[in-house]
Amino acid sequence: MTRLCRSLAGDPPQALVHARFDSWLEHFYGGRLTEIDGACAREVTADDYALFRDLDDDLWAMLLTQQYDSYPHIRQLLPEMPEPGLQELWCGASGVPLAMQSKEFYGKLRAAYQRYGERPLKRAYVLDFGCGWGRLTRYLARDVSPGRLYGCDPVEEVLEVCRATRVPATFARSDFLPERLPFEERFDLAYAFSVFTHLSESAHELALRALHSSLRPGGVLIVTIRPPAYLSVCEPMRPLLRNLRPDDEVVLRGARYLFVPHPTNPWQAPPPSGGKIVYGETVVTLDYVRARWGSLFELVEVGFLLADPHQVTLTMRRI
Repeated sequence: MTRLCRSLAGDPPQALVHARFDSWLEHFYGGRLTEIDGACAREVTADDYALFRDLDDDLWAMLLTQQYDSYPHIRQLLPEMPEPGLQELWCGASGVPLAMQSKEFYGKLRAAYQRYGERPLKRAYVLDFGCGWGRLTRYLARDVSPGRLYGCDPVEEVLEVCRATRVPATFARSDFLPERLPFEERFDLAYAFSVFTHLSESAHELALRALHSSLRPGGVLIVTIRPPAYLSVCEPMRPLLRNLRPDDEVVLRGARYLFVPHPTNPWQAPPPSGGKIVYGETVVTLDYVRARWGSLFELVEVGFLLADPHQVTLTMRRI
């Protein structure tokens, strides 16, 4: 989803942003990638993604950027990347900077599921809730067996981007205010990156209940939220912080849900018949999560993303 307030994480040097990595890949990984490229030269199947399963996460992320010309059969198999403008519209970054953020969340997602999931990730049914153009869905393609990876988003146009760029998952449109999800499957793992960071309180409650209904008992849900520190760096949210002072530190230790709506555009939720905008900038305290989400999910872990320090990861188990 579009983020109007960028994180404090610095961008890498521009030379790296625009680099192509052929010589680097050939020098350090040439033999292994040549082997995989040869295996991909035959008729492509979804099972070919398992060829990448043992690669380092950074190498996997680099291959997904498509910023190289070598290994044409690998490039043909892996999903194409959307135009940088679409990446930035949806995620606030593109290319290598976005890959760095995505890779870090992906690594934490896999590690958390390994700790708390009830079946191997290879055999799990996995849902990317609010998948956008498949930014993170494509990372899971090497881990999850064919036919078990799903994504949903309320914007049909961006789901068409997923299909056109050949992201290997099943996609379906969800409602902006979902009472249920558009799949009959019960999922072992669902994740929502930068979704609950943008929803109004009423919208987030609907989304949370829809996810609960679609997860198996004991299933794992991993989401990101904005911490209270985000109030001081996000210009639209600063008035809320000023209104809380001088007792903001005390108040923000309580159960607080703070939301500032954005003006709508074609990529965001239209106002419902009542006219209220349900998309914007959102800060949620951990006390709120424990108090209000506790009937549906057990909070088992809180994480931190160095590449995007204002995305706090919550790992929860469905009750």
